[in-house]
Amino acid sequence: MTALAVAALFAAHGLGFAGLRLTGRPWTRAHRLVGRTGAARSFALTAVLMGALPLFAGPALHPAAHAADRATLTLLVPVLLAFCPLLLAAQAWTWHTFRHRVTHPSYL
Repeated sequence: MTALAVAALFAAHGLGFAGLRLTGRPWTRAHRLVGRTGAARSFALTAVLMGALPLFAGPALHPAAHAADRATLTLLVPVLLAFCPLLLAAQAWTWHTFRHRVTHPSYL
């Protein structure tokens, strides 16, 4: 049941995003499925809920029982610290590049 609820949340988030970015018939379908709330509110609400999921699930987990051993963490943390800024920059570049609505097919 939890997996179905999370899948539905992600589907609603994608539907809200599609309502913000698409035009024409796909936009009409997305807005019909989103309902009265509108695409922007649906997208914002599902984003907040997806961000809250780890906060609510976190207290039920015991990190010490599930964390990797010290040697593995010693190896992985510097790699993580080196690559996180690159991943954030790539995400920002992608959002900046595709920030406009899709009005017609673009095949590069």
